[in-house]
Amino acid sequence: MIRHTTPDIKKGICYGQSEIPLSATFPQEATPVLRNLPKDIAIIYTSPLSRCLRLAELLSKEISAHVKTDNRLLEINFGEWEKKPWNKIEHNLLQRWMNDYVNERCPGGESYADLASRVTIFLTELKSVTKTRVAVISHHGVMKAAYAFFYGVDLTEAMKRQFNFGEISKFQLSN
Repeated sequence: MIRHTTPDIKKGICYGQSEIPLSATFPQEATPVLRNLPKDIAIIYTSPLSRCLRLAELLSKEISAHVKTDNRLLEINFGEWEKKPWNKIEHNLLQRWMNDYVNERCPGGESYADLASRVTIFLTELKSVTKTRVAVISHHGVMKAAYAFFYGVDLTEAMKRQFNFGEISKFQLSN
């Protein structure tokens, strides 16, 4: 699994499923991903957002892998908070969400439990249909949900795990 490279957005902005372009450093950040990616990958699954899809398409050209987008790999939907500065979100609503972000839904959006549910469905399905090495390019929240899935930890514990932009994490899908 690979987290997308650095997006071009100011710090302090709430974004999840918003379309955000990549930083101008994309070519430099993609180079180590390509260098460290196994060459025997047959399929690259990716979030449909361009910050993931762009990396998937670049990697697929280099290793001749097929790209498949999957909406279950989208980042958390922050609903009404998308593209708002965190410090401009109504304090009481934000505090309620921060107190239990795993289960509390953002207004018009989803909770991390909702995200984890769709990621678990994706990974369970992938486990049953693939016998080859695959890559999954996605977002921070998705990576944390996958971490919970693969290591059997609860989502609150998995949320503490940090994944850097462009980080590759290897997981074993076994039956």
